[in-house]
Amino acid sequence: MRHRTLPAFALVLVTGITVGGCAAATAGTASSSHAASASSSATATAGRASATVFGPPGVDPACAAALKAEQILQTRQDKDQDNESALDQDFTNFANALSAAAQQETRPAAAKAMTALASDYNDLVESQSGAADLPDMNTVENDGAAFNKACA
Repeated sequence: MRHRTLPAFALVLVTGITVGGCAAATAGTASSSHAASASSSATATAGRASATVFGPPGVDPACAAALKAEQILQTRQDKDQDNESALDQDFTNFANALSAAAQQETRPAAAKAMTALASDYNDLVESQSGAADLPDMNTVENDGAAFNKACA
């Protein structure tokens, strides 16, 4: 017997991970790109003079990949909201992307946050077939907040 909690739970999951600051992280990435471009221009204008240019730090590559996967999930979820098997696949793809990013992450706290959130999404998909319990919402929200903090 399949549980019919997926669409409502899906909304809560995605909302939980976006509330904590992924928009800020994405904005930081854009600022970093702009800063890098400005840095290149400043160096070229200086005529090969050595100058240190300071700017905002960029998002590390593992977090950038995880944040991109989150954006893809949000887009796909909107499209697939009425198709439970498609949502399951979207969540599995997101969990796989988070797990892959966690393997590349050099900061232990960020890797742990990605792994925990991936586990929540895997548990959600597995709960549809009865293979796992539905993840606890407080845990999911805390894991989403930890992910946002780690990749902000």
